Amino acid sequence: MAPKKRPETQKTSEIVLRPRNKRSRSPRELEREAKKLCANGSGSSRKCDSDCLWVGLTSLEIPPLCRNLVRALHQHKLGETAWPSLQQIGAGGSITGLKFNPLNTNQFYASSMEGTTRLQDFKGNILRVFANSDTCNVWFCSLDVSATSQMVVTGDNVGNVILLNMDGKELWNLRMHKKKVTHVALNPCCDWFLATASVDQTVKIWDLRQVRGQASFLYSLPHRHPVNAACFSPDGAQLLTTDQKSEIRVYSTSQWDCPAGLIPHPHRHFQHLTPIKAAWHPRYNLIVVGRYPDPNFKSCSPYELRTIDVFDGNSGRMMCQLYDPESSGISSLNEFNPMGDTLASAMGYHVLIWSQEEARTRK
Repeated sequence: MAPKKRPETQKTSEIVLRPRNKRSRSPRELEREAKKLCANGSGSSRKCDSDCLWVGLTSLEIPPLCRNLVRALHQHKLGETAWPSLQQIGAGGSITGLKFNPLNTNQFYASSMEGTTRLQDFKGNILRVFANSDTCNVWFCSLDVSATSQMVVTGDNVGNVILLNMDGKELWNLRMHKKKVTHVALNPCCDWFLATASVDQTVKIWDLRQVRGQASFLYSLPHRHPVNAACFSPDGAQLLTTDQKSEIRVYSTSQWDCPAGLIPHPHRHFQHLTPIKAAWHPRYNLIVVGRYPDPNFKSCSPYELRTIDVFDGNSGRMMCQLYDPESSGISSLNEFNPMGDTLASAMGYHVLIWSQEEARTRK
């Protein structure tokens, strides 16, 4: 499949944050100064809203639409909005995958550690159970849905992947990996094209029309560490992978033998942290991912903040970093809305909403 060109971004400068001098100060003082430097930027005269720190974007030379979008996204976050609450499923029943029903936005598909992949509505009614492990030792870790082909695909913690139609009929159930399947993704332009990621340190590419067993993959992409995610770009021409250590890769669907881009980035994994997954912007060639500072990472600076980082998908350069001092946790999951003007960031018990429209209304 020949890749389609996406809007490109140009070269940008990088900012390294560090204390201004080396006189003896307490760690608490150093941390306050590091955060102050982050707020002021490096030589930037642009004022930042008190609710959000603007790190980077000092001398960008990128298309105006893209520049305005990236600038606006980190200026403000939305206030609280009333949403229907869902009945909790109890301890050990965490949701591992979530997709809106493309045929009915009042419903969503969910995979969970209670051992099911199901369709339900916002009132808590379970409309259909697509997969049920019937054992506490097996649970589902990932899912994806295709509206055009009317398919649901879900992966479990022992390496199995199940393909079903939207009526709940199982088409096949095969072991595709040696270990947990952390992510499954259908190509948005060729939905017979499936990518699966696993903690067995591989990402595999499959043709759903030719799947016969574990060895029937089209390509296997080895990684140095377990892999959290493998996501196709909105135009289907690129694949973005996130490992469990410090590497983000961009593959071209026209050349699988080596990644087109490698982005060093600290996002190490541990047991009680929601796996950090990089995601695409739906309109521009931008990548967004949460940062978990690692003192062993090559470019780590003192008291580095847990920012949300935005990269150029072509060059791998940092475009900007988003940070809210009132919610300084690790942002494991970040997702844009279909228009690309609003970003949702999941951070522990909180979800931050960064909105371009909100920025306009506050000017």
